[in-house]
Amino acid sequence: MPVESDFESNLGTGFEERFARELRGAATLAPDERLFALAAGAERLGRRRRNRRRAAVAGGAALAVLAVGSVGAFTGGPGPGLLGPAGESPMTGDDVVRLVVGLLPPGAVSDVTASIPGKPHASADPQLAMGLFSYDDGKGVSSIHYFVERGAQPPERAAVCNPPVAPEDSCDRSVRPDGSVLLIEKSSDPKFAGQRTLRGVYATPDGTVISLVEFNGSQANPTRELPPLDAAQLAAVVTAPGWGKVVAAIPANPNALKPSAPTAPPSPGAASPVPGDSLPELAAVLAGLLPTGAKEVGRDAENGAVTVEYEGRTSRLTIHVEPAGARGIEFKKGAEENTPTPLEVRQKLPDGTLVVMNQFGNGKSAVDPLLHWVAWVYYPDGRNILISEGNGEDELSPRPGQPALSVEQLRAMVTAPDWRR
Repeated sequence: MPVESDFESNLGTGFEERFARELRGAATLAPDERLFALAAGAERLGRRRRNRRRAAVAGGAALAVLAVGSVGAFTGGPGPGLLGPAGESPMTGDDVVRLVVGLLPPGAVSDVTASIPGKPHASADPQLAMGLFSYDDGKGVSSIHYFVERGAQPPERAAVCNPPVAPEDSCDRSVRPDGSVLLIEKSSDPKFAGQRTLRGVYATPDGTVISLVEFNGSQANPTRELPPLDAAQLAAVVTAPGWGKVVAAIPANPNALKPSAPTAPPSPGAASPVPGDSLPELAAVLAGLLPTGAKEVGRDAENGAVTVEYEGRTSRLTIHVEPAGARGIEFKKGAEENTPTPLEVRQKLPDGTLVVMNQFGNGKSAVDPLLHWVAWVYYPDGRNILISEGNGEDELSPRPGQPALSVEQLRAMVTAPDWRR
């Protein structure tokens, strides 16, 4: 199999630069602020690593998002499960790529870049392993990206459909009896004629993340009609038991989800429950924080979104919450160190909390026309809360023009104590 063997040296010669470039391309697939934020985070963390490396200090590059996996669902029953037996020997990036390629139909592999599971210098946190390579099954070259994470998000938040960009986009999302979520999403980018993308996500209650994204060429240069795997094949790949070897090589996440104990129903007259982290619950809190005079006219609870009317204007608001932990702390550090974009406003509060308000167009530095309005709060413990606003009732395409709510109104909502109860 024609794969590169020396992944360790490859990581030191452009790993983070290439990932940042690929992620910027992936972010264009849907005008969702969460994706823009992740791609921007990967880029600034990569820049920070290069600076540290030039100073002869070890560093790391970053990414996080897309998908998840489960113990019982991967094994089909009792046993060592997704995490594998204790004492599993370490895996290299070469091992992971060989495992992934072994799940695909026969084909040629080239242009491989892969991190080593559990190595902090290969990603922003040791709980994330990722890689990308070119793959040709004889019908044209495609680009394939994979991500494996031992995360800290429940399945309903880890496997979420992105807003549609084009009419032919679709997303099939199913919840299994054990609580795991399987997502298969087809998407395209109108800016690149003929582009097609298929994303598979498997999210499970233990917080593990398995994801594979395939393009019909590179993001900006389609070379075949469709990606190599169809929806059924992609579902089989992301739920394959072999991923357990990769997960076993990744250290446990200190913020991993714990099984929740059954709770008794609230008694009559009891106080309102603390808002949970499921997207429907977060959407409900978001709707309850709308400013006086604003009216909720629609809710997409599954994606944490609320449509609002205010003073004759209509916007769609989307909520995203990062739980407390190392990854959120890294995001906060990046937000503090990165050069502000033209319309970005930062406010540091006495307790160390950082509040960011931003407005930008098709790219964080673009200001004409404005297409995105954002308020983001970063707490010292790593928990951060983002409210993004798009002008219009849906996200089929971002529209310029004044949105329903100002960034100051978004700030009041995102800093409300309701999120911290």
